[in-house]
Amino acid sequence: MLTYLLLLLPAMAFAQTVNLKPYNLTATYMFIAIDKDLNGQVDRHEIDLNFLDFDGDRNGRVSRTEYMNYVMLHEPQLNLLHDSLFDLYDVDNDHILDKHDYDNFYALMDGDGNGLVSHFEYVRYWTILLTDLEHLHNFGKSAQAPAQ
Repeated sequence: MLTYLLLLLPAMAFAQTVNLKPYNLTATYMFIAIDKDLNGQVDRHEIDLNFLDFDGDRNGRVSRTEYMNYVMLHEPQLNLLHDSLFDLYDVDNDHILDKHDYDNFYALMDGDGNGLVSHFEYVRYWTILLTDLEHLHNFGKSAQAPAQ
């Protein structure tokens, strides 16, 4: 996700809020960024590669501090969204992301359970998730001028 969202930073630099709508398009860009071998599917290894960016000490585990430090360095406008995403990824609430958390995340995206996440499955998962989280952080709405 971060790979795509980093591309948005120049446009967001002066914005008060981040507009990720339409979510299906945002998810498609995210899919293109994470599909490293460009085969039209995301495999489990590609998920590991994505989370490796967050693993500051390269021990195979990502603490909440490591995760949020990376977010604050690369996407400070999305810190509330990423804080919520960390909570969703961390299935045992130990404040560490590791193999079983990534396995769970991957299984949630793999709608048909075939061990590969298709473009359709990925976009569907992220569109639903971004829609569900929108009300928490207002990242999907454009900045509005104050009423007079």
